[in-house]
Amino acid sequence: MPREKTYPCYTCGSDQPHRQPRDDRERAVIRELANLQKPSAYVDDYWICGRTDFDCRNIRHAWRVKPFDPPAKMPEPE
Repeated sequence: MPREKTYPCYTCGSDQPHRQPRDDRERAVIRELANLQKPSAYVDDYWICGRTDFDCRNIRHAWRVKPFDPPAKMPEPE
């Protein structure tokens, strides 16, 4: 079961709840983004903004607020 933590969100500009990827689709999106920077990146080190009053879905790394330039968002499920 994915965990949730509070992290600073680059696009929200404040501390927000973040969650780990929920399924293989989300892991594939993050793996594709992360492998552009660092092959064999650990996908579960990336977190997705879970702000409920605004649909942010910004992807961040556990130790870096802004790992992607420009910031990357998790696409809506199809």
